[in-house]
Amino acid sequence: MKKKDLFEEMVTELTLNFLDADEGFLPDTDEYPLPGRLAVLAEGFARHMDLEEVNERLRDENYETLYARSVYEAGLIYAFSHRLDYDSWKKLYKAYMEKYGDIIDTGKNPFPGGKITLKQLEDYVNNNSSDQMTTEMLTHYMESEIVESKSEEDFFRFMDKNKENFSEVREKARYYFCKYLDLYIRYKCEQYYESCEKSEKALLQYGNALSKEERGYLESLALEELNFLKPLTALKKDAKKTKGRMSLEEKRELLENTALTPGGIFDEFNYFYFGYISVDWVELVFELYGPVEFWPENLKIRIAHSFGYCSMNPGEEEKKKALEKLQIREAEEAEKEEKKNLEYERNEKKAAKLYQRGRSGEDFFREFITGKRDINRETLISFLLFVKMRIPMKDDQKITLMRLNRILTNCGFSQLRPGVGFDKFVIEFLRSPDPFSVMEKYVDKQVGQGQNFYLYKVYKDAYCHLEELMEYLN
Repeated sequence: MKKKDLFEEMVTELTLNFLDADEGFLPDTDEYPLPGRLAVLAEGFARHMDLEEVNERLRDENYETLYARSVYEAGLIYAFSHRLDYDSWKKLYKAYMEKYGDIIDTGKNPFPGGKITLKQLEDYVNNNSSDQMTTEMLTHYMESEIVESKSEEDFFRFMDKNKENFSEVREKARYYFCKYLDLYIRYKCEQYYESCEKSEKALLQYGNALSKEERGYLESLALEELNFLKPLTALKKDAKKTKGRMSLEEKRELLENTALTPGGIFDEFNYFYFGYISVDWVELVFELYGPVEFWPENLKIRIAHSFGYCSMNPGEEEKKKALEKLQIREAEEAEKEEKKNLEYERNEKKAAKLYQRGRSGEDFFREFITGKRDINRETLISFLLFVKMRIPMKDDQKITLMRLNRILTNCGFSQLRPGVGFDKFVIEFLRSPDPFSVMEKYVDKQVGQGQNFYLYKVYKDAYCHLEELMEYLN
């Protein structure tokens, strides 16, 4: 059966079931093969829910509420706020998609050509900050205008006037992700600049008396922390010089216009959690990083250490044995994947899409930044916790319970709820004087129960709502 027929079939089936008995259902089960969020929307039509009821149901099931600035979801907001039955919705949808299916303005992409520089990232954050353009207010305005439309003609007029305001993803979630990414990178860059100044002072004081190893040592060390920028060969060479060195301003200019490498950002984020959740992520490791033979030496040691195969600074013999174990583990995981492929009889196209080995981790972060992929609630929270633990921040930037709840609300996500799985972990993590002990406790508990840790969903459940709606509703 085609995906577009599954949605209609489920609406019909749920309608009949609800006529027989007023009882709910559990999305994401074998009984209803639709993705969970779409299953809730189907339930909304079957039960003749209004918009508030549908969004409340989505929140209860931990799904994102309907987003007014999505061209596809705007129509659903109109349908539920006016309690349209499914047949009326289908007629509206056909006319609506013919007219507005391709109105998203891709020309607004702040990262043209796929290159993302530090300057472009900062410009995006500044242009979308609360002081200059409150995107959440725009979203609320658009939703209220849709709800208040008295007829389909009113709704279409609203769409005509607001074409430029539609987005493929939740812009406020993307904004916060980029804002804290920029803070993280800026802090690392400032550490590098401070090291450059110390190196200059040492050269002025000791000159040629410095050995080759001592020359620019702090500077070179700080450069290693900038692994989220494209290769900085010129700066590495400059650190070793005694004469004709670049000025600090020249170095700043170079960094501002150097492209970010999302793979480096992914590595830092991933490794922050890796020592605590490697048992859960065994299936993902080789998918996200690619064949072991192509890994840099430091990455091999990091991953081997995470699996418990060696210490962080192994000797040659220990390292050799650890890498052998790593390759054996890789072969075992490849065999498991092969069995899965045979079991589900994936065709070549699906397999290529689902298992692009080696680049998927980098692709996730590139698409989060550029707006090609929705940043779900777990992803945003996980990234904010990572930045919180990695850099000092000003009081008005620190990730506290109150600020995190405000951020979630601004993005259209539900606030943290005490006692609810992932939220319970986050609340304890933020309140604890020793957050890492909280993480270890929760990981041990999840693994002991044979379950994946919550952060597993950052990758497995990351997708684009727009693409999902196109597949099932077109």
